[in-house]
Amino acid sequence: KNYAIQAQIAGLDPNSDYVKGETTYYLANITKVKSVDDLMSNDRLYTYALAAYGLDSATEDKDLIKSVLQGGVRDPDSVANKQTNKAYAGLASALNFEQYGENATTYVQAQQPTVDMYMRQTLEEDAGKTNEGVRLALYFQRKAPDITNWYDV
Repeated sequence: KNYAIQAQIAGLDPNSDYVKGETTYYLANITKVKSVDDLMSNDRLYTYALAAYGLDSATEDKDLIKSVLQGGVRDPDSVANKQTNKAYAGLASALNFEQYGENATTYVQAQQPTVDMYMRQTLEEDAGKTNEGVRLALYFQRKAPDITNWYDV
């Protein structure tokens, strides 16, 4: 099944049964994941985790995601840290298999913060369906703390 398409059909309303169901599934199952391969073999968890960081599981290169997750973020030269899109480093920080191994998903950052990011992404996308300006305002609000110079804008 392609869960990304189902999310689009469901409208990505944060209060929709689809979003609630995926969130419940994610929280109930993420701690059972013991490796990058475990995560990538479960389409629902993989899609949810990527969506939380603004990445689309349908278009992302799986080899890149695997490298990002395996390399972590402790090394400044890791794959995640070399990407211009900081979403990769966010994903690698949340699901830090490089540092924590099979216990990575038992840490809080792999759980509720990822859910919060997913809900925020869902809210932005849902708002954008009725008013693009609202979606952009929510996006800017989320990204503004990371702006360090004019070129970031």
